[in-house]
Amino acid sequence: MKSRFRIVFALVALLVCGSAVASTIKVPADQPTIQDGINAAVNGDTVLVAPGTYKENINFNGKAIVVRSSGGPKVTIIDGGGLGAVVTFSTGETNGSVLSGFTIQHGSASGVYMNFASPVVKNNIIANNNAEFGAGMYIGGASTARVLRNTFIGNVASAGGGAIELFAAGNVFIENNRITKNNGGGEGGAIDMVNEADEIIVQNLMYDDVASSGTEFYSLIPQSTTGYRLINNTIVSTNVNADATVVADGFNTNAKIINNVIVAPGTSAALICNPIYQDGPPIVKFNDAWSPKGIWYGGMCAEDGGIKGNISANPKFVSSTNFELKNGSPAVDAGTTSAPDLPKRDFANKPRIEGGTIDMGAYENQTVSGRRLGIGNPALPASPNKETRR
Repeated sequence: MKSRFRIVFALVALLVCGSAVASTIKVPADQPTIQDGINAAVNGDTVLVAPGTYKENINFNGKAIVVRSSGGPKVTIIDGGGLGAVVTFSTGETNGSVLSGFTIQHGSASGVYMNFASPVVKNNIIANNNAEFGAGMYIGGASTARVLRNTFIGNVASAGGGAIELFAAGNVFIENNRITKNNGGGEGGAIDMVNEADEIIVQNLMYDDVASSGTEFYSLIPQSTTGYRLINNTIVSTNVNADATVVADGFNTNAKIINNVIVAPGTSAALICNPIYQDGPPIVKFNDAWSPKGIWYGGMCAEDGGIKGNISANPKFVSSTNFELKNGSPAVDAGTTSAPDLPKRDFANKPRIEGGTIDMGAYENQTVSGRRLGIGNPALPASPNKETRR
């Protein structure tokens, strides 16, 4: 009995001591700068940052710590002053490294830079950064980073990835981000993805971004173990000078493009699959790809128009700035619940599935009277050149 008592007592003491290790370091009360707070922290600590503008460039230095604001991103700003990346993760950080609740601005080599690192970046505003690739965020090397509920706005890349650049980035999870008014230069105004790509990109809102190819989303994948997943996103271009809203290039046979609403303006195409490496198109199912005068499904994806649950119709948004679906939208109840990685809540944090079947796009229509009547999707015949047009 005595030995058992000693063991139990030792375990309790260990737990008490372990729980006492983590501490909160307040900036500027305890440390004058965010970087000083990070330097003073040990794994498990929280660096809690008071409202204000902090003119610095910070590096997590591999620490599994939480750096968050106490007042939220509108009143807590990290300003990089054009001196490089504002926030850097490049020392093998894991999901135990968390950045939350800041406005990150004026980076000159992306706002948030990750290299072979897998932090959690959530609830931030990432704005007005400049870089060659990935002005808002650059993720390079194998990663399981989680990018959640951020706003990317006004970031400018000269070559690709206005908001986010994914370079051989592996299994990154990107969900519920608002991405708008970014410039990707050559490709991917919102997201540019190249090389090994197993990313999961779910329920994001991408709109009004600029790039010459793939105004919102561009992928060029020479290899992929499992293929990226583009699921239940609302993707709306207003750039009439681009080739398409979404461009899928490279070895695409493992990629999945499912339950998205993809809209192009004027004569620009909605979705084009260009088989540069001649290995076949991605899996394209249950999408609404629509352009008033241009191609809906083009290249090797042309044959998907009107089959596999794919439709081409005006999705009928509430307004030009509100991308929720109107009652009676053809995208209501038109998706598939068999799509992978479906969240439980929609982009507006409302129930994801109403009426028994998921809607296409990031938002779920919550009005019972707004559910689309009928079963199945209308078939759209392909034109002789295999590009589905209006």
